[in-house]
Amino acid sequence: MPRIRVEWLNTRTPGQRREIAKRITDAFVDVVAVRPDQVTVVFEEIDPRLQAKGGVFWDELLKQR
Repeated sequence: MPRIRVEWLNTRTPGQRREIAKRITDAFVDVVAVRPDQVTVVFEEIDPRLQAKGGVFWDELLKQR
């Protein structure tokens, strides 16, 4: 029973969560030969104000885009 953790910023949409969960599940079904109901995808969502890259917090980096 695979359990996959996705750690990312909490800036994603519900549609993006659904799509990535489906694609991850499909990949495990195809590659590992398990049933879809055996695959669990857990999202660990991080507030961009609580994670930094290169010394700059993600909320600041996202504003620069």
